[in-house]
Amino acid sequence: MAHLKVLARVAAATLVTATSAFAGTGSFTTTVTPLTTNVTYSAAAAGKTPPLNTVVGYTVSIVSDPSNTNNTNHITFVGTTTVTDATEAAEFSSADGATCATIANPAGSPANARTISCDIGTLRAGQPYPTFAVFFKAPIADPAGPPTPDNVHFSGATKIAEGSPTPFNSTFPWTAGDVLLGTANPVLVKSAVPKAGGTFFTGVGGVPTGADEHQFATTVGIPAASTYTTATIAISPSGDPNCSNFVTCYQSDLAITIPGTTPIPATFSPYLTIVLRQDASTIKSGTKITSVVLVYIADNKQTVIGPCASPTTPRTDGIPCIAKQTYYKSKTVPGWTPDLDGDFEWILLNIRNGAYRVL
Repeated sequence: MAHLKVLARVAAATLVTATSAFAGTGSFTTTVTPLTTNVTYSAAAAGKTPPLNTVVGYTVSIVSDPSNTNNTNHITFVGTTTVTDATEAAEFSSADGATCATIANPAGSPANARTISCDIGTLRAGQPYPTFAVFFKAPIADPAGPPTPDNVHFSGATKIAEGSPTPFNSTFPWTAGDVLLGTANPVLVKSAVPKAGGTFFTGVGGVPTGADEHQFATTVGIPAASTYTTATIAISPSGDPNCSNFVTCYQSDLAITIPGTTPIPATFSPYLTIVLRQDASTIKSGTKITSVVLVYIADNKQTVIGPCASPTTPRTDGIPCIAKQTYYKSKTVPGWTPDLDGDFEWILLNIRNGAYRVL
């Protein structure tokens, strides 16, 4: 049985401003802010169960002070992640809006995947570099038991290399607020999401296990977008009095948000793919999947979900539709696995956030 930990308070993002010790280079302000202050541990693949690759993300803002007298060349952003549990590592995954790479270690040894360098180039006095984001794969939890709290820490410096004939270096340190890591196999999944999108799930590989809170599972596929976002999936018993087909009815709350804003409206393109699964142990005897009612909750309204026009065509009004529903009655059903035996599954398409109930 998996239980969520009581998570400690997370420190807010910290801004550190440094002034160069060398005349002529001026000063710079670097602000590094976590996209979300809590991220779920990643989970390794096991057999046919896919890995859960959650992401720790940060936005980066670098500004040349208006008092600087010259253009500044050869600006580089450098940062390293560390984790409270030293056996865990948050390794570089990708960057949006900047060219970043891991730093090679001496003597041809493998790159240090926890340390990155991003080429900023040249900034004139008062000029900001366009805000960009960097992403690190959240670590897999220490099997011996990570400490509580277990945080990802990200710090480094913006570096300047100027001068002739031999460049001199100016260093402007910065640090970001810690990102708290949550437990593996949770019913609450939180992650940053790069522009390339991603797939996240509750349960074990998005499959319900039948054990307590893992009787219902949700998987969401997020398409590529014009900006980075954050994702939260929360599973809870719905407590709906109309629950008639299951021993316990559940609700899945899905929120994909642009940092600093309310949940984004109907702008997912082409659409979110949401997979809901109810474990066989909670399905009342004689219940047919066709008798189950799916309800969508958004904008303080509840709407019964109907079929899609086609398996790849969502509605355009922000109401989800059912692309496919499957009862894994036996191994003759395509997609059947022993873990899915007897389960109900619905594949939904939608272009909006919202909550989902099965009744």
